[in-house]
Amino acid sequence: MTFPKKLLVIGLCSYSSALFGQAQAVLSHPFQSHSSLNLSSSHNLGDQPLRELAPGALEDLGLNSRFHLRSKEETGLNLYNDNKIESISYGFELDSVPVCDLEVKVHRSLDGQTTLMGDLPPNPAGQASKFVWADSASVEKIVSQTFVMASLGADSKVLSQEACLYTENGLKPVYKMVVEARGLIYEVVADGNEVYRFDPRHFHANGTAEVYEFNSTDGQTASLELPDMDPSGYLVNKNFQSCLPTTGGRALCKPGDGTANYPFAQKANLDFDYSPQTEISQFTQTSVFAHTNQALKWLKNHGYQNYGTALIKLLPHAVFSNGDINNALYQPATTTTTPMILVGDGDGVGLQNLGTDGDVVSHELGHHVVYHTVKTISGESLVLHEALADFFTFARTGDACLGESICPQDDGRSYCYKPRQCLRTAENDLKFGAAGLPTQAHLQGQFVSGMLWDMNTKDSIPMDHLVTLVLKGIDLLVTNSGYKHFIVALMLVDHSDFDGQYCSKILSRAKSRGLESKLTDVTCDTIVDNPTLTPAPTSSVATPTAAKS
Repeated sequence: MTFPKKLLVIGLCSYSSALFGQAQAVLSHPFQSHSSLNLSSSHNLGDQPLRELAPGALEDLGLNSRFHLRSKEETGLNLYNDNKIESISYGFELDSVPVCDLEVKVHRSLDGQTTLMGDLPPNPAGQASKFVWADSASVEKIVSQTFVMASLGADSKVLSQEACLYTENGLKPVYKMVVEARGLIYEVVADGNEVYRFDPRHFHANGTAEVYEFNSTDGQTASLELPDMDPSGYLVNKNFQSCLPTTGGRALCKPGDGTANYPFAQKANLDFDYSPQTEISQFTQTSVFAHTNQALKWLKNHGYQNYGTALIKLLPHAVFSNGDINNALYQPATTTTTPMILVGDGDGVGLQNLGTDGDVVSHELGHHVVYHTVKTISGESLVLHEALADFFTFARTGDACLGESICPQDDGRSYCYKPRQCLRTAENDLKFGAAGLPTQAHLQGQFVSGMLWDMNTKDSIPMDHLVTLVLKGIDLLVTNSGYKHFIVALMLVDHSDFDGQYCSKILSRAKSRGLESKLTDVTCDTIVDNPTLTPAPTSSVATPTAAKS
């Protein structure tokens, strides 16, 4: 078999690293100063075996003569199993010491095209001919500190280690270690002063939470999926992080940073199965985390796209001003803090089961959705916040009763709109401007959430379509939007997404809920051509410092 004389070196700009799902460019090389996609070479590939060709090719491309190649793996041509590319891979040694982090592969296809993938080690000129490694005690200390800082505990165990050279900014004498912590394996590259790499030898996995699917009235627990869990075994993933209060009143999110008032929920196997009777705190932590993830999953399944990248911290067992534990709230991010959802326990007299009823955190996450555009927390904007946070919960559960497990049977009247039944309800006949409309923002918002509920139950707008109208409508609002803006936004989304088929129902239902005076210049015929979006005047509603439950 004769091969053409052709050598291809794939440069850094040829393919993006994202295409291959790796942190650094896979197809890169420092071999030539004029890197390009197609670099020809004068190598005579002929019939030479690849293992004889490759070393010379690497030397020609700049491999320093002090380095020796370590053959790692060779795969030959095999037309019977359709393998039409032969490959050989190499590591490197300098003065009999292996290089930790580099590998190069040489591939040759049937037509003789030869491709090199990987990086050559840097030129060792000017560096010591003999490297000095840090003492074991120094390395073990910095590795142990790293695991503690990563909330992986102080009991990490080094399973194996190898002295080698690390090529970041020159050649550094380091140890490459395999370390076990909390039942999971990590690869660490470190010397006595710095940890250069700290990589899990595992991938994020889904966990499970054995909690009530909705609340304690379910009677039995159910297994809820916890997506993309951190391998530490704590309740943290790419969207949420569970924290606990301390005696000083701060939120502790990493166990190694202090002492919490409760034990952190942790399962190395990511199966969070705690008893609601004997492991109450861990069960509550797991419930808050699982229910918030379920609420976000539902929102995303309905087109929600504005979650952001910051972790929302979750704080069960929260205590508010004056020792109040009958509350929950969403606290937006600031320039120095990430968003947080805080959930009290309830004292069993005013409210109860706040940490185990999924409606509570579902409502608070709804504030995060609305706060993307509506950032005024007063007047109509505040009422709209409360109403839409309730609506998402009603829509997700298909139940017009919010918080059915949190109203105590012997009291609850001071908190629950329907004593002993529901904190709030979408099945109401409240009207804006009517006598008897509550002034408190949460309760007043029921006329808006009830209006939306009626659009589904009475006007036959499919709930999935209604959720789309609301989610996309929120994106059209401004920081101080009120009732008029919201109705106009629903109508605009209806026009763009549903050809206006629900416009008359939206407008009619809004007017039936007392908003006719707000919509005198709004019609289905003119909504697109001449929308008037002037901020509605705010009413005298109490202004809290955060959007509360």
